[in-house]
Amino acid sequence: MTALTAPPPSSLIGRPVPHESAVLHVTGTALYTDDLVSRFADVLHAWPVQSPHPHARVLAIRASRALRIPGVVRVLTAADPPGANDLFDDEQLFPAEAMHHGQAVCWVLGESLEAARLGAAAVEADYEPLAAVLTLDEAIDAGSFQGGRPTMSRGDVEAALAAAPRVFRGRTESGAQEHFYLETQATIALVDESGQVLVHSSTQDPSETQRVVARVLGRPRHAVTVQALRLGGGFGGKEMQSHRFAAVAALAAVVTGRPVRVRLPRHLDITLTGKRHPYRTDWAAGFDDDGHLLALDATLTADGGWSLDLSEPVLARAMCHVDNAYWIPAIRLRGRIAKTHKTSQTAFRGFGGPQGMLVIEDIFGRCAPALGLRPDELRQRNFYRPGQTTPYGQTVRHPERLPRLWHQVHHQADLARRHTQVAAFNAAHEYVKRGLAVTPVKFAISFHATALNQAGALVLVY
Repeated sequence: MTALTAPPPSSLIGRPVPHESAVLHVTGTALYTDDLVSRFADVLHAWPVQSPHPHARVLAIRASRALRIPGVVRVLTAADPPGANDLFDDEQLFPAEAMHHGQAVCWVLGESLEAARLGAAAVEADYEPLAAVLTLDEAIDAGSFQGGRPTMSRGDVEAALAAAPRVFRGRTESGAQEHFYLETQATIALVDESGQVLVHSSTQDPSETQRVVARVLGRPRHAVTVQALRLGGGFGGKEMQSHRFAAVAALAAVVTGRPVRVRLPRHLDITLTGKRHPYRTDWAAGFDDDGHLLALDATLTADGGWSLDLSEPVLARAMCHVDNAYWIPAIRLRGRIAKTHKTSQTAFRGFGGPQGMLVIEDIFGRCAPALGLRPDELRQRNFYRPGQTTPYGQTVRHPERLPRLWHQVHHQADLARRHTQVAAFNAAHEYVKRGLAVTPVKFAISFHATALNQAGALVLVY
């Protein structure tokens, strides 16, 4: 073991250093995006008109009744963007075809949020309902997929499975998850006296927000300034999904000449924005008689919702985490993204890692009893060892730490005694059960795209 030297006296290591925003947060004086609305006069508020169908053509939108509602100023439709109506190749700001229940087909601007809401309720829209694909199973059966289909392999999986003394097959499923950030999606946009579009957005990617807003407005990017004050949480939910709301606010500010606020109440945020990707993974796993994993063949299917968003990089990371902390000599992974008529699923804390790791952990948990082993023992027997590589070819550094940490956790948590207590409790209680698990994690901290793993600096030379 390498000896550790003491940090220098000036080091902050081990010292309680408060977060730079801690005082503002705990005293309630921190300003969030929506708090800025009080700084502007004559602010308009936006409310969406939502599709009642999961999949339908939008045949007509009639705004005359809405415009008679007191306080309603304007209804934004696909005729308004001076630039592009599409945010990305597969996403329109004002869709000609509604692709999920509750999707915004147009936006109403009002002097107050209540006026905008009442105006949205008065908008008349005609739809032609179309067949909808709502579940992963339906999408797989219908062959409804989008994006690329990556693969990852090592060794002869077919031969390894054929030779394995014990082969198990199964399916692992995981559901969606709502981000539920503290501040919902929020944007305030205005045009200053020089014609510069200023966007205050609760976004994790202000550069992409700037690109999308400039595209919709048909302006160069340098004509748009985006400020991200603080997120109020994000967890991935404001990495891509915030852009459309910023585009609505900016477009509204340009066409009306007034500051515009888009701040989603919680129920609208949940119905309009994507979640963590649900996954279905079908697998076959081969073990030897001692519980060593010899081969794994798995197909991971992500529910991407109605558009791609970040589904492809999320899938790539999921595939890179199927091995988790374990050596798999022969492995074949196939990935695909289902297209369903639901919200477009997006980044979420872990970015596909949890969906990938769950596969191998579920396999060990379900196969251990059939192999006559405790799940924690089966995990330990398959830990990475020095010199071994991941399925994607990366050498695992310092895998010797794994068993050391494993034994330390078991000892300090007194898991042997607690497992005995759990077994005794379960034997005595028919309907109430207890469980105890320990899970190792090998988690990457970089991006799959090398260019994104760089730092940057702005240097001004006078």
